[in-house]
Amino acid sequence: MAWEYEGLFDAIPRAEENLLAEYWKSEETEIRVGNMGYRTRTTKAGTRLEAEVYPIYGRAKESVANKAMKKITPDSMKKINIKNAKRRLILIMEENFNYFQDELFTLTYTKQPEDNERLEKDFRNFVLRVKRYRERNGLPEMKYVWSYGHDKKGGMHIHGAMTGGIDKLQLIKLWGKGIVNCSPLQYYGKGVEGAANYLYKQNEMEKQRGEREYFHMWRASKNMRKPKEHVSDSKISNRKVKQIARTFGADAKAIMEKIYPGYVLEEQVTPKFSDVIDGVYIKCIMRKVEDGNEKRAKNQKRSKDHEKVHEAAAGPAA
Repeated sequence: MAWEYEGLFDAIPRAEENLLAEYWKSEETEIRVGNMGYRTRTTKAGTRLEAEVYPIYGRAKESVANKAMKKITPDSMKKINIKNAKRRLILIMEENFNYFQDELFTLTYTKQPEDNERLEKDFRNFVLRVKRYRERNGLPEMKYVWSYGHDKKGGMHIHGAMTGGIDKLQLIKLWGKGIVNCSPLQYYGKGVEGAANYLYKQNEMEKQRGEREYFHMWRASKNMRKPKEHVSDSKISNRKVKQIARTFGADAKAIMEKIYPGYVLEEQVTPKFSDVIDGVYIKCIMRKVEDGNEKRAKNQKRSKDHEKVHEAAAGPAA
């Protein structure tokens, strides 16, 4: 069955671990985790890997879980939907953009557009000009994700990420409407998560202004690759799930890095339990460790793209 029961499992706050341990003296972890099998859903996007581990229920317990799902409050469901929306954007960006090679951008206006429709048309025209420039100069196909927002003074601007390889001066010329701010997509602890959260935050602010009734949180080019997903019922055993649950995730690093060789655990794992159904929910975010050959290949590609940009900026030889 598709896993849709995450809302039934509450995270254990770090400060409450001792209290939960006391509770488990009377109800052992092994009983709480259950004796059922566990399914692992693996999602790969660029160098990011997400592994979700959750119980496989029989008909009786699946029915209990379905009934409990109907009792989840609208506020709780809204939080789950927001988290999943952010997750989809993070995975799309991780799969399609390269760190230190592709760009985060903000396009601003010297003269404000009269409405949202004008802004959208301006961005479409900008994309067409960028695509033509890339084709003329032998640069890779353009990919992009974008949204729009208002600054504190009410000025409209466009922000997002796109394929790199064009210098800032040329982008200013291609935009032609005002200031262009851009910087390489950099890896800070959690990859593109900060950029994705910023796009979503802008969307929430626009909703408060009443500007987002028809406009999606973000839009992307049609050539974006989808993250790769795989489901397995034998990836992780019940015994290993118990081990992670019993130690509040302390053993997760060694277990998951052995299951996924070449990846390292990126953040602390906190198992989630439910008050209404047996089992445990575990989610791990991992990052691929690039070897020397992969790093050299990326650096060579980056150097060639920059050479093409500089040649195009210099113009034809005399």
